[in-house]
Amino acid sequence: MSTARARAAAAVRPGGAVIVDLPAGHLDDPPGRAGLAALLAAVLNEPRCGGAAARAAAEGWRTRHHLDDHSSSFAYWSPRPADLASVVHDLRGTRLPAGPAGEDLLARLRARLAAADAGHGAPLLALVRRQLERASWGPVGDERAGDAGDAGDAGGATTRGTAAGVTPADLARSVDLLVSRAQVYDATTAPDGGHRPSPGPVRLADGDAPRWHGGLDLAVRADSDARVAVRLPVQAPPPGVLDLLVEVLGNGTDGRLHRELRHRHHLAYGFTAACARQHGLTSISATATVAPQHAAAALRVLTAALRRLADGAGSEETRSARWRCRAGLLAELDGPYGPADELRRHALGQRGIRERLAAVADLDVLPGLSFTPLPPAVAAVGPFEEHHRRQLAAAYEEIR
Repeated sequence: MSTARARAAAAVRPGGAVIVDLPAGHLDDPPGRAGLAALLAAVLNEPRCGGAAARAAAEGWRTRHHLDDHSSSFAYWSPRPADLASVVHDLRGTRLPAGPAGEDLLARLRARLAAADAGHGAPLLALVRRQLERASWGPVGDERAGDAGDAGDAGGATTRGTAAGVTPADLARSVDLLVSRAQVYDATTAPDGGHRPSPGPVRLADGDAPRWHGGLDLAVRADSDARVAVRLPVQAPPPGVLDLLVEVLGNGTDGRLHRELRHRHHLAYGFTAACARQHGLTSISATATVAPQHAAAALRVLTAALRRLADGAGSEETRSARWRCRAGLLAELDGPYGPADELRRHALGQRGIRERLAAVADLDVLPGLSFTPLPPAVAAVGPFEEHHRRQLAAAYEEIR
């Protein structure tokens, strides 16, 4: 898309978005205050603490939050973009209420984090994703990465334990320090927006980046169907290849997962595929929703489907995958946070949507993936009985 066309599109786009990244994540929690980043995110997303969350609730903004290893990212969309000009100032004004009301609210937020950590009330898909992260990277001290969803989900960030070592004073100091060093990605004034850099990174604690762990992480949840997810590390392929191979697996009815899981083996009635680039490692994954007695069989089928990507894909599959991939990327760019997300990607040295669109447009056939010798990461969540757990453990040993 040309600059002129992009500016014309921005002129008719309703509303505008700003992303504010605080430069400390769950791996930066200081010793003795595990859960600080997650609890801080819960406070900053809580309207009763004032600040940007209170304005968002009062004025109908959309909000989004992601807590990562070394950042806590807050996104705001308003139908009146000018209202977002003071969002950093609003964040800086966030505080727990004084007196017993603040103590009660802090206790409630801690309890919410502890419940989320235990999986109570979490959507099944979110729980599977969390288990897959644990299977991939293993436990990291007393820390947990979290994710608060759209519409201001203040309790989405999670942490092992209850964040009991975090005090109101810790939270107030963190607000002042981190907001003063925030990275701001402002897409409210022009399609190319603006990037306001921070004075420099902040690290509340020093920690090594996680290394691949692999293994089976199983959780029993009686009130749900079973979900099984497999993630395999791969050598990073050329640009565009991984995006298209995810669509070759397919999140719809014309992909390989649909054929294998539903038609050939009659196992699954829901499935997804995804790729990830974390901690310097590239991976591809697939997930299936099944009856608990079919979980082990689904694990084998998912793994086989992933490993067959070593053979690549021909022109017909590539053409269909390219159409689905392009539609998904354009929808992401056109979403409420799309322009701000693009600013953030470019500032962080990541490939933007337009670069990814250009990369997939040039691919007519797909080379095969090269899988690493690292062990698979597998997550399974559902109403598993002892014999189901034994079957899953045996299936994991088969696919290692």
